[in-house]
Formats: sequence, structure tokens, C-alpha cells
Amino acid sequence: MKILSDVDFSPLLIILILVAFFGLIVLGVILVKKFVKPLQIEKPDMKEEDAIKEELDRILVPVEDEDIKKQMEEAAKKDGE
Repeated sequence: MKILSDVDFSPLLIILILVAFFGLIVLGVILVKKFVKPLQIEKPDMKEEDAIKEELDRILVPVEDEDIKKQMEEAAKKDGE
């Protein structure tokens, strides 16, 4: 135990040891998620247009008020002309 008492554990050295320790843990988690099949997240193959349409359908709410729907149709006709 004489060896440990001779080493000067300054605060900077302790911080570096902790950062290295947690860095190794993060690196291990990244490698496990990359190479272990059950932990990998599979992304479905989807075209960009389909993904945009799906997201818009999820966010936008269809108009149920007849007056507003009629006004929107008239505005769309004006824009088309």
C-alpha cells in the first residue's frame, strides 16, 4: 500500500480518471448497440414523399365544418385560376 500513498491524486487527475471511465462505458454501449442484433433498431424502407405524407396526416386534422370547407374550396379554385 506504500505505492498508493506516494501517488498525488490531484483533483484534475481524478476528473480525468472519471471522464475516461465513463467514456469507456459510453463506447462499450455504442459498440454493443452496433454489433448485437437484438438491440439494433430497424428503420423501415420508406420514400421521402411517403414519410412526409404520413407525418402531415398525423399532424393535420381534417376540417369538419362545412362553411370553412366551402371557403377553403373557393380559395383553392381562386389559386388554381
